[in-house]
Amino acid sequence: MAFGFYTDSNLVYPINGNIQVNAGSHDYQFYLGSPTSGTKLQDATSPGVSTMEITVEDSDPGNGAESSWIKLALTQGELAGAIAGDPLNIGTTVLGGTGSSLIFWVRVSNTLSGSSSSTDLSLKITNVKEFMI
Repeated sequence: MAFGFYTDSNLVYPINGNIQVNAGSHDYQFYLGSPTSGTKLQDATSPGVSTMEITVEDSDPGNGAESSWIKLALTQGELAGAIAGDPLNIGTTVLGGTGSSLIFWVRVSNTLSGSSSSTDLSLKITNVKEFMI
């Protein structure tokens, strides 16, 4: 599947799977998309009907960074009202092509001192399938 999470709007630099965790609160802009036009991402069970969600997966709960430190939103302004740890509803369809990617925001709020590159937190979207248009 060519759809994935990227750090740039041209969908050249994929996220390596981990979320960077530094001391304090930091906002990051990411993109969900595919560089391949003529495709779309939809729910695998009920395409075009069921909504899709981006979630934060914690592969080692209780150790390292916590998913409760992460807020997700479609705009930076919506981060303030987002609930930490909740999934982000992204609708029923994301179109492929660099001009059609879904922009979303991540706020990481770490109240502990120091920084680390977390290996236990990652962005996920499950039960989806890529379709040709």
